[in-house]
Amino acid sequence: MSVSDASTGVQLQPSLAWTVVTDAPLKGLGLMREAGRIITWDEVDGLVMSDLNGERIWAVRAPGAIQGGAVSDDGSLVALLGESRRLWLFGPELELIADRETVADPLAIAVDPHGRFVAVSSRMDQTHLYTRYGRKAGEFETMQPLAHLVFVPSQPKLLGAAGHGSLFGVDLYPSGRGKLFAEVAWRESLLSNVGRLTVTGDGGTIIASCYIHGIQRFDAQGRSEGAYHLGGTAVNAVPDFIGRTMAAATQEGELFLLNRAGNVRWKTALPRPAVALEIDALGRWLVYGQATGEVSRIDLDESARSGQGSQGPAARSAVRPAPAASAARSGVRQAPAAASPMREPAWSLTATETEDRAETAVLAVLDDPPRIGLMTSSDRLELFTTAGKSLGKTPPIGGNGRLLRTAPGWIAAATDRELLLFDARRNAGRRLEDLNLVQLTHLQIRPDDFGLAAVQERDRVGRATTAGRWIWRRELPSAVEELAIGPDGLTAVTTDDGRLLLFDPAGNPVVSGPQTNYEEPLGLAPAPEGAPSELALLTLARHHQILRGHDERGWVLWESPVPWESWQLECVGPAVVVSAPDGRVIAYDGTGRSLAQSRDAVAPGIFSIGPEGEVLRIARRGPHLICDDLSGRVRWRALTHSIRGPLAAGRSGVATLIGRNLAWFPHLPSTPNASPS
Repeated sequence: MSVSDASTGVQLQPSLAWTVVTDAPLKGLGLMREAGRIITWDEVDGLVMSDLNGERIWAVRAPGAIQGGAVSDDGSLVALLGESRRLWLFGPELELIADRETVADPLAIAVDPHGRFVAVSSRMDQTHLYTRYGRKAGEFETMQPLAHLVFVPSQPKLLGAAGHGSLFGVDLYPSGRGKLFAEVAWRESLLSNVGRLTVTGDGGTIIASCYIHGIQRFDAQGRSEGAYHLGGTAVNAVPDFIGRTMAAATQEGELFLLNRAGNVRWKTALPRPAVALEIDALGRWLVYGQATGEVSRIDLDESARSGQGSQGPAARSAVRPAPAASAARSGVRQAPAAASPMREPAWSLTATETEDRAETAVLAVLDDPPRIGLMTSSDRLELFTTAGKSLGKTPPIGGNGRLLRTAPGWIAAATDRELLLFDARRNAGRRLEDLNLVQLTHLQIRPDDFGLAAVQERDRVGRATTAGRWIWRRELPSAVEELAIGPDGLTAVTTDDGRLLLFDPAGNPVVSGPQTNYEEPLGLAPAPEGAPSELALLTLARHHQILRGHDERGWVLWESPVPWESWQLECVGPAVVVSAPDGRVIAYDGTGRSLAQSRDAVAPGIFSIGPEGEVLRIARRGPHLICDDLSGRVRWRALTHSIRGPLAAGRSGVATLIGRNLAWFPHLPSTPNASPS
């Protein structure tokens, strides 16, 4: 799009220079205007420094969840607000300089353009000042908490805006070594909320993005100089250094370029609203980011496109240091490699008649042989190869509910009263009609050496053959919480009254173990792959936060503490995974040793083993499908606007329903970190 500026007659022809994608959905973006560096931070707390060509220079991961951030113009300091009142300061190579506790209930953060001081406001009406090394430099109090902060580049001044009602100007004075005295110089009332506060280099023009009230303009003393109305909800406006050009974004997804008089020089519509926006100090280009992770640079004139004044040929050809070196010096784990994490499915095909059927469907992924099983409200099991070829459908089974279980070579499909067993090696399935099921509530299968274990009406447990004959059945005095199959024909259940009950291959209770009441219903899982031979089962005391390993008689072999109240226990290849309702995860081996732990509270997901044997988590976060490991490293993610159906994963990949379509995302080997260019 080209627009002629009515005030100058100059035709503006912006062009898209590049778009890169962050490893996870974007949280924030900062521009180091003098240094020519772009800083991004994302939802898995990755912190990335890129040059003006969008190429990564340094990448680390923050020590915890990032709540907000700011950067200095000279490139010497990145300041982040973190969970639990943490303030993290990073140097020019993203080395961690300081990690300290800051003011209670932190709200906003700003960095002096020269990287000397940091300001952090709080909901307690206090704003604290710190040096670049994290030492306290001063504080001041305002009548309202400051939701936005910005330093004036050319003067010792700090500006602040309350979320609603006031604009503040604060003078800063040296007060001893590394100290500042702060004094509120003026306060002006506002009649609207503020989305962002910015200022020109000399402090002569203050810009407040005021949503439906447009872009409000003030002089150096906070006196109103008028407003610019864009026809949308102004959420982000930023001027260049001298105030000649201003970039603005609206909640409706439009991007504007304005001149000093407020005339629109150029505008365009974005696929999604910009959540971050910055403009070059000389107004030659702008960079914006969308919540989905796309970060783009738009060149506004020829000097930007030729690289003059930003990054010339010498800068672009300079050797960039290896990110691993920075990570080692800072002690912070390196963030994901530079390759884009965005993925499209390897294939996608229409699998259900309506999206409503997709929401109630169930999926399973079988590893040996690789197969995908899909069961919808038609109560037929449909099989696909991982190449997307349909292998047909089984006969329907009647009843309510849908349940799929897998074991090497087999898939079981069940409702509350019928069960079908599918032999994937022979591509043949049949209903087990002679079982006469009534309200099936739990099912586990191991057809090659055990058969089936089932619980009906929550209090009748039994073992059956693959031919559909009961080997034994027992009625229990209390309801079943979990069901598992152990080694050598062992059947295990945990009950609502806090007991672990074991049955031998003939259905006789194993009475040699301790008759212990664990005082709460226990999670239950079989021993993981490669576990010591004496380990038969694992139980999880959710409320008491203990994972236990048991032998075939129920004796406790070991106990391991779980750091938080948990929700689910499941066996994932060589690991057992304990997860919490808020998405925190920890994996253990068969000896009770912790293998990996996620520190982040995210949406609960499903788990599988990756190509290198690591535990992977696949979860939905807004419009994203994200696959990451337990360290938080994003392996890949996909943007799917209509993903409401089921998820299933195996060693080979991830299956999901996107709208009416079945989609397949194969697991790929981890990409090694890029070497220096």
